[in-house]
Amino acid sequence: MGNKNEMFKDGANFQAQCVLICMRGSEIEESYNKEFNHYDAEINVSRWENCREQGYVAMLRFRGKQLNIAWFEHRNSDSICAVMWEQPTLNAPTINNAKFGKIYKDKYDVSHSVGYGKFVEMSEWIMKQFTEFWIKNNKAKK
Repeated sequence: MGNKNEMFKDGANFQAQCVLICMRGSEIEESYNKEFNHYDAEINVSRWENCREQGYVAMLRFRGKQLNIAWFEHRNSDSICAVMWEQPTLNAPTINNAKFGKIYKDKYDVSHSVGYGKFVEMSEWIMKQFTEFWIKNNKAKK
């Protein structure tokens, strides 16, 4: 079995892991499909690796568009940071193939940041962004 501190490690920072745990079980209520009795919005998650910034990236694809949000503990502080951008990808986006556009020009240019231990606040912000993306693109079809 090994050292308890080595169990359940996937390389992500523990604060990023806490954000992911808080998001588990969350649904985008606006995507509920009464006909099939399930939520149409499916948020996928993968690891995000950028040197010392180890976290996750979540993706929501809808009507040919894709919103990506990566989050991690900032390398120069204890803050939890998120970078948000739209880019359709076949597989999960990585630091090497992400097309951030006007955001993330340097390590301080993030979309959102919260203080140490504020993982609930970050998870709520991320889910709000996905919900707004879903609503915006759902209205576009009408």
